[in-house]
Amino acid sequence: MGLRFRLFACCLVLGVLVSPVLPGLRDAVALAAVPEGPLDASDCVRLALDRNPSVLNARENIRESSGQALTAWSSFVPNISSRANYSRRIQGPQEYYIPSFDLTLLTTSVSSEDWSYNVSASQSLVNLSQIGQVLGARASVRATRHSFEATRQAVAYEVRLQFYELLKAVKLAEVSKGAQELSQDELSRAKALFEVGSVAKGDVLKAEVRLSQSTLVFIAAENRVKLEHSRLAKLMGMPVDADIEIDEDLGEESPRVNPDGAIGLASSRRPDLLAAKENLKAAEKSALASKASRLPSLSGSVSYGWSDNSFPETGDDHKKNYAWDIGVGLQLPIFDGFMTIANIRQAKARAAIADNQLRDTELQVALEVKEAVLTIAEATERIKVSKDGLTSAEEDYRLSREKYDLGSGTMLELLDAQVNLSRARSAYVDAMASLREAEALFRRATGEPIG
Repeated sequence: MGLRFRLFACCLVLGVLVSPVLPGLRDAVALAAVPEGPLDASDCVRLALDRNPSVLNARENIRESSGQALTAWSSFVPNISSRANYSRRIQGPQEYYIPSFDLTLLTTSVSSEDWSYNVSASQSLVNLSQIGQVLGARASVRATRHSFEATRQAVAYEVRLQFYELLKAVKLAEVSKGAQELSQDELSRAKALFEVGSVAKGDVLKAEVRLSQSTLVFIAAENRVKLEHSRLAKLMGMPVDADIEIDEDLGEESPRVNPDGAIGLASSRRPDLLAAKENLKAAEKSALASKASRLPSLSGSVSYGWSDNSFPETGDDHKKNYAWDIGVGLQLPIFDGFMTIANIRQAKARAAIADNQLRDTELQVALEVKEAVLTIAEATERIKVSKDGLTSAEEDYRLSREKYDLGSGTMLELLDAQVNLSRARSAYVDAMASLREAEALFRRATGEPIG
């Protein structure tokens, strides 16, 4: 019986200790789950916005800011409190003489009880400083919400950028794999021609060196793919060794965004710009609240109290020994040791800083939009140039291979053509990935809504 009781007690204690942890463990398992199927850039962004720690912290900042706003609002609702007291006083034996009783020594003990309760309420009636604080707190909440959206956009941009970095690494690994296969094919061809006496031993050695170089490049490309995978997983709030399958389509060769009216779009919907405007409003309201603290304030209060030396047993007991107190107070600050002057100066400085930050943000937004538009135009031209270069490199490699087979070309020329072909393919992949990255930059610069 004792063993059963001890086992039951241990299980109960273990359950109490572990139960608060289980929800966190379940959440961790859910966050660690790897989504199935090929993911495009939008899928990765959506998952990151649910898991990325920066986004989660920004959401908590909204909760904190809302709590501060409630603190400011608390001055406009009644402050109600109640109190109940019980006390018992026991006075020890005392000695005293009564002359009429022939100076007889008397001893007595005294005890008493006291029961009381009180309910009071106070309310600020007119306080312009508190009104300014409430308005400033509301602006701060709006600014925090805009900052939250700015964080979401920043994370979305980082995820899109990393997605295309991973996709570029995958495509470059494919190019490296193709170059390795071409090198292997050229080595086999050189050995076959050497066996029939058509080429020298040096061609075989050159082909072997080229194959070794291509193999090293391919190994480095595969390692880069693994590293870019881990970076993307981290941004998505997943384990760095998570096996993420992505959609390997680089898309069209033309931009998928319209740069017309980009400045106007950014000015109306960039969350960091909107947050800067709200921060300026909050600072201005705070400055007004500091100035208003010099003005008089009006408050009111009401309270009800009851007390007796015995516990109330019926409702009639409350009809006596009670008191109502109603008051209205006017407070006029006269001198607070330069505290008001210091607060006004600090508030003015914060407003000036917020105004400067707003202007700097406006300039930064315009700069980022211009950079995004120019980057898209440059990436588009790079695609055209790299595509022409790829066509030329493919034709040059074909001709070099035919000349080598006919004996009119050298192995060095063939290997050079092969290297140029690999570079042309890599340049085309890089140009396509750059266009997609430029589109992501444009979305962030113009404040494109997410989700």
